[in-house]
Amino acid sequence: MVTFRRLIPSVMLLLLVACPAPKRVRPESRATRAQVGLPGPDAAPPARLRMHVIDIGQGSATLMEFPCAAVLIDTGGESTAHFDSNKALGDYLERFFARRTDLNRTLAAVYITHPHIDHTRGLPLVMKNFTVQHLVTNGQPRGADGLVFESGGETQEQAELEMKKRGALRTVARAEIENGKGVTDAHIDPVACGDVDPQFTIFWGSLKTNTEGWETKSFMNANNHSLVIRIDLGGHPVLVTGDLETEAIHSLLNAHGSVLNSDVLLVGHHGSYNGTTLELTKTVSPCMAVISMGDMHREEDWTAWAYGHPRKAAVQTLAASLGCSRPARDVQVALGQRRFEGFTVNTALYGTGWEGTVVMEQSERGTWKAVTEH
Repeated sequence: MVTFRRLIPSVMLLLLVACPAPKRVRPESRATRAQVGLPGPDAAPPARLRMHVIDIGQGSATLMEFPCAAVLIDTGGESTAHFDSNKALGDYLERFFARRTDLNRTLAAVYITHPHIDHTRGLPLVMKNFTVQHLVTNGQPRGADGLVFESGGETQEQAELEMKKRGALRTVARAEIENGKGVTDAHIDPVACGDVDPQFTIFWGSLKTNTEGWETKSFMNANNHSLVIRIDLGGHPVLVTGDLETEAIHSLLNAHGSVLNSDVLLVGHHGSYNGTTLELTKTVSPCMAVISMGDMHREEDWTAWAYGHPRKAAVQTLAASLGCSRPARDVQVALGQRRFEGFTVNTALYGTGWEGTVVMEQSERGTWKAVTEH
């Protein structure tokens, strides 16, 4: 007679066979060794996606290059006695379009995650010097009270008015975003290059009322109304979280969870202490990450040095969570405002303040490599 105790291992084995462990949401990507040297004037268009995280100092501007199109997410940047983000952004885009003459100086879309000056400063330059087919914003250039402009709100509002006249404006509010699915349409997702058809989806936007139950201070903070954008190409997504801070990150993850799993993370809020959480890195589970921040050696106001970016705690959380490696690099991380110390990064974390412009490229097989300016 077979006892119940002797049956337990057999039953457990059958259960394991019938219910195999769930697979990852996306295939694993492996980063190649980082190389120094950005795509030159003779570089061919990418086979799939080339992501340029442009060094515009303390701010953010990311150019997504595809075989037949390009889009820009945010427009910089730092403006001090020693650094001009408009010049840096304008020069980079001019070199890009000199190489990509097939694009006829056209951006399929410009996305402004939120109306702070370190994300909107270069918007007039971009609108004046290049053709912008779609503008996507959170539609909230003024504070949650609807009265006072955010630091870059007037710039955003003027661009919105111009693009609205052309029928080319799309504003995205949290209320229209379905949990677990996000929102997309022809304005949000304007790129299709034959077999290379990236899917653009927005997972967060502006809140008209405090439906998330945040503290008043958090609701009034424009960072927490940032667009969150995912660009998914062949199951290898890139996730951009704008400047979302802790409470909004928690709400974002409650709404969408593992749907946000991505290969590459554009780190939120320039590596601030409140722009990266362990909950976020565990959910997104990125292979590689890039911080868009300024050079901490420029000891002036409105710089990475003044803000203390990137914070050591955020860098430690990211470095411990990434699934890919990189050649070890000694960098500077902040202990607080104006206080830095050395740190060695050996997982695939990059930063514009450490190594200039960073370019991530996805191969036809879906793997990624990184090249840096220096």
